[in-house]
Amino acid sequence: MNHWSTHQLTEFFAAVGSSRDERSATTVAMERASEVLEAEVGAVLIGGRVEVAWGVRSADLDLALANGPDDGTIDVAGLDELHVASARFGASHRGDLLVARAGEPLSPEERQLLQAMAQTLGLALDNITLLSAERRLREEREREAAERLALLESLREARHDSLTGLPTRMLFLEMLEEKVRADTPTSVLFIDLDRFKAVNDSLGHRAGDELLGHVAGRIRHCLRPADVGARLGGDEFAVLLDDTTADEAVPVAQRLIESIRRPFPIAGRDVFIGASIGIATHCDAAPADPGDLLGNADVAMYKAKKEGPGKVVVFAPQMHAEALTRLTMTSDLQRALEHDEFRLQYQPLVRLADGTTAGVEALVRWRRPDGRYVAPADFVPMAEENGLIMDIGRWVLRTAGTQAARWRRTMPDLHLNINVSGRQLTDPGFAADVQGMLADCRLPPTAVTLELTESVLMNDPKGAIDCLTDLKALGVGLAVDDFGTGYSSLSYLQRLPVDELKIDQAFIAHAEPTVEDLAVIRAVVELARALRLRTVIEGVETEAQLVAMRRLGCDLGQGFHLCRPADPERLLTPVAA
Repeated sequence: MNHWSTHQLTEFFAAVGSSRDERSATTVAMERASEVLEAEVGAVLIGGRVEVAWGVRSADLDLALANGPDDGTIDVAGLDELHVASARFGASHRGDLLVARAGEPLSPEERQLLQAMAQTLGLALDNITLLSAERRLREEREREAAERLALLESLREARHDSLTGLPTRMLFLEMLEEKVRADTPTSVLFIDLDRFKAVNDSLGHRAGDELLGHVAGRIRHCLRPADVGARLGGDEFAVLLDDTTADEAVPVAQRLIESIRRPFPIAGRDVFIGASIGIATHCDAAPADPGDLLGNADVAMYKAKKEGPGKVVVFAPQMHAEALTRLTMTSDLQRALEHDEFRLQYQPLVRLADGTTAGVEALVRWRRPDGRYVAPADFVPMAEENGLIMDIGRWVLRTAGTQAARWRRTMPDLHLNINVSGRQLTDPGFAADVQGMLADCRLPPTAVTLELTESVLMNDPKGAIDCLTDLKALGVGLAVDDFGTGYSSLSYLQRLPVDELKIDQAFIAHAEPTVEDLAVIRAVVELARALRLRTVIEGVETEAQLVAMRRLGCDLGQGFHLCRPADPERLLTPVAA
């Protein structure tokens, strides 16, 4: 038998006190007590039940204790008769430290040691409980601090755009609300970037984000310290001009447009975009609600965008009616698609040399249920804006392809021209749509020419070259429509993989072409010949124009004098002739 000492008790306290939780503390105490007192069995009881046991299964010990010990001994399966001793721990009797051994019962000195160990265990458990409570309190405080920090960060992000550092719509409206309460006039500029989507689609979102950051910097540079710029979302920005009338705001808007029009160095190249700006001003007669004021600027911006790139428009009350008309038009377009209200008419492309028909151009028409026709100029821009042009374009491809295949059974050399919008050109799936139409209609690619307006191609010349190259790989022809109305760079025109130039009818606006008209058209025809491109003159409406265009050497012509657009069943005979 080992005799206990202060040293043993100190070691016991150190072992138990170093435990991080109650379970490990009670396990260490039970094992050390059994070792020191040379007991075959050790245990810690909580509420009269075995919590942990050593040398025996907890269930077997519970059973043995339940059947005794009346005389200080217990019988445990697989072991000899054991002498039991236990000591309470904890001020309010939290539990008992128990040992049981064969042979001799514990001496008074050993029982004193067991009691000291139990008291040490009780102190250690109290200390662990206190430390655990402190740890939980510290963790709770850290969690609350982290939640407060996250809340502050989310509030900051809700009020400041993480990409540009500018105020968000939320903060902008709060600042605008303060200004409209004052007596001084306040102007709001609503800025929408032109051609941003083309950059995002062609160069990627990372380049788009970089571009937005540069735009934000240029907006800041154009403003006074008291003015506020904000990013509303996507490619839309807003500016709050303090103590500024609408007339005073217009030059600021023009400065912003000129600044944004300059090239941006993005992804190793110069990127060109533009901006359209709407202006709304708060005064005595204007709405006091900041959301209404920003909405008015948005309405004016839409009108500016409709007038063309780089425009500035000041809000006028009648613009709300126009906005309502646009909303109604969008709904009507959707219904027109669902109820098959679109029709195709075809206008021949005539060889000027001999007057024979080379092909037809498919022209989409919208016939309302009441029989009225909606002009393409009234619905195509809206369809492009709301994205419905994609569905309309697919319908045109399928319908025109089917009709052309039907005609080509008797006229195998007939050519089909189809107009393509800017949205279709940049759609990653457009080339697959064209390829599918060719396969379904069994048309050779050389029988189809896709027409794109000069302005669409010049919005993003480099991106256009990539898109046209993919289409050209299918074998279809490509034409520049309305040539001469945009700002074509001759270097880009030379690089575009196109086959045909369609000269805009504006150059033969006179019934008798003037010397100036003829000089311009002659220059375009000679340019096309140098680039090995076919030429088509649009808008031939008089015999004099026809004779003049034939003398200049234009390859093909279109116009009312040659043949008006017509339904396919009415056009069949003229085309066949």
